[in-house]
Amino acid sequence: MKKDFLKTKNLKRSALKEITGAGKVPVVNCFTLCGPGGGVISNRPGIGDACNPDRSVCCICY
Repeated sequence: MKKDFLKTKNLKRSALKEITGAGKVPVVNCFTLCGPGGGVISNRPGIGDACNPDRSVCCICY
């Protein structure tokens, strides 16, 4: 187990952007952010809104 940590390295931001996932990219919409209750897209996100990590999509959940 300890030998696996010796093979790790820190990646720069540009290298992290190039890493691709293994398979389908999940669709980000209000159903995935808010759950089965759903919601609507928020043009001006505020406190309590659900957003994806890069804040490109924000929703007001019901």
